[in-house]
Amino acid sequence: MGCQAVAASKQWQYCLLAIGSASCLISPHAPLVSLATVAGITLSRRQAVVSALLIWWVNQFYGFTIRNYPLNAIALLWGVSMGMGTIAVALIASIQPKFSHRSWLGQSLWLGMALLLGFTVYQSGTLLVNQWVEMHGLTAEVFLRIFGREVVWAIALFALYTVFVLNHQRHQRRTLR
Repeated sequence: MGCQAVAASKQWQYCLLAIGSASCLISPHAPLVSLATVAGITLSRRQAVVSALLIWWVNQFYGFTIRNYPLNAIALLWGVSMGMGTIAVALIASIQPKFSHRSWLGQSLWLGMALLLGFTVYQSGTLLVNQWVEMHGLTAEVFLRIFGREVVWAIALFALYTVFVLNHQRHQRRTLR
C-alpha cells in the first residue's frame, strides 16, 4: 500500500499543516476536529499530535493577532479547551484499529467513526467551557451545522490524501517498469 510511504515522506504532513493554517483565513473557526482526525488516521501518532498542535497554534495566533480576539481569561480558556480537544481527537483517531489497515473501506469507516467520536469529545469540552463561563448560543442546530462543516472538511481532506496515495502508487509502478 502507499499509505505508509505517504505518511513517511512528510509531504502529506506539510500539506495538512498548510491547509490547516490557511483554513484560518477561510473561516474564523478552523476545522480542528476534521484536521486532527485525518492527521490521526493518516500519520503516525507523534506526527498527528504535532500537526494538530501546530494547526491549533496557528489558529490561536491568527485569532489573537489578526482577528483581535480579546486577551482575557475566557478567551484563553476557550483556546486551551480547543487545544486539549484537538490533541484528544488526534490521539483517538491515531488508534487506527486493524480493520482500518485492510482496505480503503476500512480506513473510510474508521474516518467516520473517529470523526464522530472526536467531535463528541471536542464539543464536550466546548460545552463544559460554555457552561462554566455562562455563555449562550450553543444549540443543537449550531452543533449540527458545525458537525456538517467538519464532515465536509474531513471528506475533502481524505479525498486529497487518497490522491497522494494513488499518485505515489502510480509513481512506484512506473519506476518498477
